[in-house]
Amino acid sequence: MSKASDLARLITSGSTAIHGEAGVTASGSTGLTTNLQQGLAKHWVRLDGSGTVSLLDSFNASGITDGGNGAYTPAFTNNMNNSNYSVQLTSSVDHGVDFFFAATGDESGSYTPPATTGYLSNNCGSGGSQADTDFLNGTVHGDLA
Repeated sequence: MSKASDLARLITSGSTAIHGEAGVTASGSTGLTTNLQQGLAKHWVRLDGSGTVSLLDSFNASGITDGGNGAYTPAFTNNMNNSNYSVQLTSSVDHGVDFFFAATGDESGSYTPPATTGYLSNNCGSGGSQADTDFLNGTVHGDLA
């Protein structure tokens, strides 16, 4: 097979597996593979919540809703296939709070499962009370609808 036909096949397949670190051995067997379509982030955001909430940069995010007092809800441009995706969140502040965290949940502290259209980020400072964050980073892995 030529390099051009290999590339054409990869482009049209919609799902591409690559060889892991073991590569191709002398006997022709391959190491573990990684599926690029499954392994890529399907959404990410970086937002500024220190005043009027704004998306600084994003992928697959149609906007952000400010729920007040540390609650932010990013919405997906293209929905997820189901609500069983993985959300990773980090948050930070630049005004003297020594510890800040973000989690999915609502303002009462109850767990709110992610929806196919987006998720709720609930941000708290070192004292455990909800507070606006200077920066929030969110990443989603899962299957798009």
